[in-house]
Amino acid sequence: MRTLHGFPRMLAFVIGVVLTIITFYTAFTGLFLATIQRSIHLNLILALVFLWFPASKKYSPQNKPSILDYVCSFSSLLILFWTLINTDRFLSRMVFVSEIDPLDILCGIVLVALSIEAGRRTMGWVLVVLSGLFIIYGLFGQYLPSLVSHSGFNLNEFVDLMYLSQRGLFSSLMGLSATILFCFIAFGTFLQATKTDKHYMDLSLALAGDKAGGPAKVAVLSSAAMGSISGSTMSNVVTTGTLTIPMMKKTGYKPHEAGAIETVSSAAGQIIPPVMGTGAFLIAAIIGVEYIDIVKVSIIPAIIFVISIWFFVDFKAKRRGIRGLEKEEIPGFLNTLKNSWHLFLQLIILIGLLIMKFTPFIAGSIATLLIFLLSYVRKDSRMGIKSFFKALEKCSINMMMITGIIACASIIVGVINQSGIMNRTTSIILSLANDNLVLTIIIICLISYLLGMGLPVVTAYIIVATLGAPALIELGVPAIVAHLAIFWFSQLSTITPPVCMTAFAAAAIAKAHPMRTGFAALKIGSTFYIIPIVFLFSTLLVGDWITRIIIGMITIVAMYVFAAGMEGYIFGKANLVIRILSILSFIFLISATLNTIFSLFVSIIILLIGLGIIMLIWVIQRSKKVTITT
Repeated sequence: MRTLHGFPRMLAFVIGVVLTIITFYTAFTGLFLATIQRSIHLNLILALVFLWFPASKKYSPQNKPSILDYVCSFSSLLILFWTLINTDRFLSRMVFVSEIDPLDILCGIVLVALSIEAGRRTMGWVLVVLSGLFIIYGLFGQYLPSLVSHSGFNLNEFVDLMYLSQRGLFSSLMGLSATILFCFIAFGTFLQATKTDKHYMDLSLALAGDKAGGPAKVAVLSSAAMGSISGSTMSNVVTTGTLTIPMMKKTGYKPHEAGAIETVSSAAGQIIPPVMGTGAFLIAAIIGVEYIDIVKVSIIPAIIFVISIWFFVDFKAKRRGIRGLEKEEIPGFLNTLKNSWHLFLQLIILIGLLIMKFTPFIAGSIATLLIFLLSYVRKDSRMGIKSFFKALEKCSINMMMITGIIACASIIVGVINQSGIMNRTTSIILSLANDNLVLTIIIICLISYLLGMGLPVVTAYIIVATLGAPALIELGVPAIVAHLAIFWFSQLSTITPPVCMTAFAAAAIAKAHPMRTGFAALKIGSTFYIIPIVFLFSTLLVGDWITRIIIGMITIVAMYVFAAGMEGYIFGKANLVIRILSILSFIFLISATLNTIFSLFVSIIILLIGLGIIMLIWVIQRSKKVTITT
C-alpha cells in the first residue's frame, strides 16, 4: 500500500469513514435495496483500492496516486452515481429481455474491468487470469468441445448478468461482503485498535507461558484466538507472529519450527467459531442455513485441531527439553484478567446475541459498538476521537482485499451458474471417480489444494464449493458436511509446500528457510487433512451430541498418539519401534470413529485394539524407566 499525504489522503479518509458509517447505519436502521447497498459497498471500495494500491511497484508512484489511478477511482464513483439514479429502472426491467441503455453497457464493462484490476492490485495475477478465463468461457463457450460447451453470452447478456442483475457483481456474495463480512472485519479492527490482541497475548502467557515450550503454547492460544477474528491467516501471522516467534526462538525452538507453529496456529483461527475468519458466514450463505448452525457443528472439530497442535508443540518441547519462560517474564493470571475483563465482555455478548437469534449483521455491529464504549473502562484501552475515526477508516481499508476477492469470485460464480457448467462438472467428477466417494474426495481435495496455491482461501472455497460440493452431496454426504470439508481442504495451501504463502511470511519474521518452514508447518498441521476425513465418514457433525462428543474424544486420543509418533515422545522419548506402534494405534483409533463405514460392534473392537496398543507402549516405556533407575 502507498503512504498517502495531502488531498489523496483526505479523499481516501473521507471515503473510508463514509463507507463504514453507511454500513453501520444500515445495520441499525435497515438495509437499502440490494442493488443500492451492494453498489455503494463495491464502488466505494474500488475507489479506495485505486487510491491506496499502486498499479505496479516499479512504474507507479508510491506516495501519491497517478493520473490513471484518479481516473479509475473517479470512474468507480461515477458508476455508483449512475447506478443510484437508475435503480428504479434496473429493478423494473426483465433480465436478458429488456433493452439496455448504451451507458449501461459502458458502465457494466468498466465496472467488471475495475473489479478485476482491483483484484490484481490487492491479490496478484492469479485472480485476473482465472476471472479472465471464465469471462472468455462465458462469451465464447459455444466454440468449445461439447463436454464443456454452452450457448455463449453476447456482450449485452454479459453486461445484463454482471451489472444489471443480482447474479453477477451484485450477487448475494457481494451482499455478504457489504453487511456481515464488513461488520465482523470491523469487529476485529476495533479489537486491535483497543489493543485487545496484546491482552489476549498476556492472558495466553499467564495460562501457558511457564509450561514446557511455553511460548509455542502461547502462540497456539493467542494466534488461534485472534486468527478467528482477524479474517486473514497472513495478517494474523505478521501481527501476533512478531511477538510469539522471537519468544519461541529464545526458549530453544529452531527458527523454521517457530515460524511453522505460528503459521499453523494462525490457520487454526480460520476454522474456530464464532467468526471462523468470516468462513462461517460464507458457508451459511451458500447452503442457506442459519449461521449459528455452522458454529455448532464447527466447535468439536476446531477443539480437536487446536488440541492436536498443542500435542505437537508439547511433545517437541519435552523431547528436546525446551523449558517455558521465567516467572518474572509472565504476567499474573488474575491481575491480567482484572485489567482486561472488559475487553472480553463484547465477545461474550456477541456469542449471546447470536444464540438469541439476532442476525449476524446486527449482532456484529452491536458488539463492535460495545468495543468502543467498553474501551473507556480503563485508560490504557481508551479510544479518543482521533483513534475512533482512524478505526472507522481502517475498517474500510481492511475490507479492500476481501471485497476485491469477492468481486472476482462473483464474476466467476456468475458465469458458472449462468452457463450450466456446475452440473457438468459434477458429472465429470463423478465419472472420473466412478461414483466412488473416496476418489471423489481425493479429486476435490486436489482441486482445493491446487486452487489454493494461487488464490485466497475464500475464493478457493467459493469456486470448489460451487463446482465440487454437488458431487459430494449426490453421493449422500450432507450439504453442511460437504461444504465444511471443502472449507477445511481450502486451508491446505496456506501450510502445504511448494506454495504456502503464510508459512513464507512467518519464515521472513523467523529469519528461517521458507521451504523448511513450509514442511514443518505441513507436519504440525497435518491434522488439517485428517479431521475432514473423520467428519466425512462419521456423524461427528450431524449426529446427536453424545455420539459427537464420543467421536470427538476418540479423535483427540488418536491425535495424541499421532503427534507422539511424529515427534518421537510418548510417556518419555520414543525409539523407532514405539513411534511405529504409536502410528499403528492412531490408525486403529481413527478407524473406530468412522461409524458410517463400520458397525458399532466392529468399531468397538477396533477401538479396543488401538487402546491396547497404547497400553503396550506405556508398559514398554515404563519398563525402560525402571531398568534405567535400577
